[in-house]
Amino acid sequence: MSGNNTKMPKGGYCLQLTRKKLFSLWMALLLLFIGVCLGVYGWMEWQADNPAREYMEYIKIAIGWGGAFVFIAMGMWTAYTSVRDAFFPQKSELANSIRSQLPYPDAAPGVLELFAMVDRDIAANGQWFEKVAVGKEWVLAEKASYIPRIRVFFGRDEIRTHRSGERVNTSRILELHILDDRRQHQITILHNPKELQALLDCISLRAPDALRRPYSEYISWIQKSDMEWENMLREYRVRQGERDMAAFQSGGGDTGINQNMILTYPDGSVTSRVTPDLIRKVLEDCLRQGEGTFSLSAGCPVEREGIRYVEMECFAGCYEYEEDFEDLSFQEMKKFGEAELFLKMTSTKDAGKAVQFGRMCQMDIPGAEGILEAWIRGEIPNMKDWEATPLFMEQEQPKKREMIPPHLGLMSPAGVFQSHDRFTLEDVAVAAEGLVDGSYQMVDLTLPGGYLWMRIHAGDASDGRCKVLVTRADTDKLRYFRNQCTHRQASDWLNAFAKGTFQPDWKEWKDYTRKAEKEYKKQRGGK
Repeated sequence: MSGNNTKMPKGGYCLQLTRKKLFSLWMALLLLFIGVCLGVYGWMEWQADNPAREYMEYIKIAIGWGGAFVFIAMGMWTAYTSVRDAFFPQKSELANSIRSQLPYPDAAPGVLELFAMVDRDIAANGQWFEKVAVGKEWVLAEKASYIPRIRVFFGRDEIRTHRSGERVNTSRILELHILDDRRQHQITILHNPKELQALLDCISLRAPDALRRPYSEYISWIQKSDMEWENMLREYRVRQGERDMAAFQSGGGDTGINQNMILTYPDGSVTSRVTPDLIRKVLEDCLRQGEGTFSLSAGCPVEREGIRYVEMECFAGCYEYEEDFEDLSFQEMKKFGEAELFLKMTSTKDAGKAVQFGRMCQMDIPGAEGILEAWIRGEIPNMKDWEATPLFMEQEQPKKREMIPPHLGLMSPAGVFQSHDRFTLEDVAVAAEGLVDGSYQMVDLTLPGGYLWMRIHAGDASDGRCKVLVTRADTDKLRYFRNQCTHRQASDWLNAFAKGTFQPDWKEWKDYTRKAEKEYKKQRGGK
């Protein structure tokens, strides 16, 4: 019977599911018992005193030993997964399914926060259908599915008939199949056909833009080409946009949405559906990426005493990347992050002539979050401590840059530093291999011209991963990125960088350009 869950179990729904995996040990023991029996059967057939074995006898021996191998392997795997999920929930199948659907799986929080995120949604919004819970954001079963990522789902209700002589056996298969935007597949088995239909109806309400298709189309969907899948994703976005527009026109949009504000994301894309939750999400994305800049523009400028407040620009960065940084939650990252707000204004007091100017203030992340949330409500911050800043800076004439020769710096674990201005690709390959075998603790490579640079710090006892810093020459400026990886990966990146074939997925790197520029200015000011 479907309905709301009124009481959360001790430890939460997710932890309860992982602990229940321990009950699968009886299935593991049964599989092991069957495997041992088959092995004994095969051994007895082999030891039988029959010098002239027939063909069928060899088949029996093969069945005995082959079945023993298969059932013992299945039993051992079932026992391993049961113990792993019950006693090590951070490695469980459920935790991995949640972690893989986050925007940055490598920077996902710890298992307790992962489970708490799903538990809160199920406790507040959960509808239960047998062992499946559907919240506002998550579908929780043996695995979890993030509802905004669901693209197609199927309900399987089939009756199968098996004949054995004069005896007829029937069985009914009830399954929920979900395909998400990554083409990942999740199957959940149910027992009550009424619950299956109610479950499908609930998912249709929680994911109104996802397609609900009959199971007969399932094979054709998983066999779609990449182009067909991209077309389906495009159609999904169109349906979503049409539904959002219809909601706005009918006045049924979310009450927290301010349609007077336009948010420009760090990647340049825009949206007019601005909510406090969206502001927090963009801030978190900037911090996890290292740094980022976004802006909130007023469709109708806020006017006070002859001054029009036009746009609030926010830069947010988090440069704490020591051990356990990837396990930090958003609340913890706020402690290490910093923000810079820039409010753009115009004045028409002087004979109708518009004068553009702005004010800037540096602050912590919680302070910036509060000001941004007030700004989308049309509230002007108290700018007593804000610094006046011109909107447009005069362009400095570019100075002729001295051609800097290439450089290769090496540091051993003992702290001995070597500097080479003349070296070959073979020397870089030796340095790269030295990172793997422990000959070098740090490698610093600057390519001809002095713009492209990579520095790799080898791991230590506290953190075995390498820290990699690298520059990328964009059309507008030189950007700085950082990442962490294994020694072998760092070695491969160093060789590729020296050869000019370094083309990583920059989405996996954290941008710290603003911090690098500040440090450079401090160094110049100190001279």
